[in-house]
Amino acid sequence: MKNLVVLHLESVSRLIYDMNPELFPNIREFSKYCRRYRNYYSTATSTAMVLNDILYGDLYRIENTRYFGEFIETHREAESFVDVLGGLGYQTLGVHYPAALGNEINPGHMYAKQSDLVNYEDCERALADVEKTMDCAADGGNFLIYFCNEVSHLCYCDERKFHIKNPTERWRHGYRKIDETAGAVLSCLKEKGLLKDTVVILYGDHGDDFYGHDYNNGYAHSIEPYANIIHTPFMIYDESLGAGEADDIVCSLDIKQMVYNLAGIDRKENPHIYDRCRSDREYVFSRNLFAGQTPKKIDGFISGVRKSYGIATAEYTLILTDEGWRMYLNRMDRTCSSNVLDFFRLTRKGLRHICGMDFLYVHYKSYMGYGAAGEIQRSFSRLSKWMKKELSDLKRETKQKELLKPSCGERIFYTKNMAREFAVLAVKRKKKLVKMKLVKKKLVKMRLKEQKQ
Repeated sequence: MKNLVVLHLESVSRLIYDMNPELFPNIREFSKYCRRYRNYYSTATSTAMVLNDILYGDLYRIENTRYFGEFIETHREAESFVDVLGGLGYQTLGVHYPAALGNEINPGHMYAKQSDLVNYEDCERALADVEKTMDCAADGGNFLIYFCNEVSHLCYCDERKFHIKNPTERWRHGYRKIDETAGAVLSCLKEKGLLKDTVVILYGDHGDDFYGHDYNNGYAHSIEPYANIIHTPFMIYDESLGAGEADDIVCSLDIKQMVYNLAGIDRKENPHIYDRCRSDREYVFSRNLFAGQTPKKIDGFISGVRKSYGIATAEYTLILTDEGWRMYLNRMDRTCSSNVLDFFRLTRKGLRHICGMDFLYVHYKSYMGYGAAGEIQRSFSRLSKWMKKELSDLKRETKQKELLKPSCGERIFYTKNMAREFAVLAVKRKKKLVKMKLVKKKLVKMRLKEQKQ
């Protein structure tokens, strides 16, 4: 069996990682030797939910929770891979630095049932304990280290972060610190000659949306699963695996099976994972609240966040809330700033473009014309069917009577009134055509008069 190191990259979206390479020098250097997944999506927009999904590989385990911190188990038989590996003799260490606010992780056994994430106020002491845990390999044993450095989370800090007044520099400081931590752990593995016998996994849990869509009562994540929040870095190092890019669609639920496969543990739980760490998924289902939660009471005192569900593929993100559907083009619009459904109507026969395009400006026709509108219609049909299936499965597993309003799937959640704008353009075009017709008629009369003369 192989050792395992999991490095949690707090609040690191794929967009942040790609656009700020200078903040992640250690991780980027190590990534050259990893298999890197282009289409990894988190199954939730909050750290705790993602942590549960990764470690237990079970989306439904605590979905009946009504208040965050008072967790209700639905699938009690689910096991964390930390408990499984611990039962096989692994020396395990789970690190949370800085200490969790209100101990938000351990009450729900998000990490494991037989052990807790250890809260550290001192990162150096945490790293010293990491080194001690690795030393067990010298005696022929195996170790599992799960390191969550959350200094890059908006609300967590080290001794310096909140003394930085410049908001951009404060933000950059958090990411530099988690990269330093990753570098320290990886250096320790190399210095002890353990890297060849260790599987290393690095993943981002979510990104942040700084109120580009809505204020959401102040929340920057735990909101709708936009691609700029759930599309995060994910990479695996294993000496026998080889480095390179992978286009497989992968999610938080798949990591547990990959751990078993790469560590040499004979357990098969996830039907989507084959050939050790390949995936046959067509999409990823994600959410922002537990099924048992309502938008009015999330953790007992915060309100104003829409309960939402998402379906993500390599190209699209489809989001459903009580207000209806929204859809975004992941590759072209990485911040999910333009809801493509704003240009459509939802009828009983499916999605239809609001109007003809002959009078619209050439830029728009080049964007939505030449078959693109039809492709979006077909993709919406496919993704919305997947959404309905996932919500049906969630209701069945949790026995919740209602997740969203029953009528939400019958409408689009418009963010722009394009019907009105296109109507105005149509009127202008009609007036222009009438004017052109009158001018043409006048010219014809003038020519006829000239001919008579």
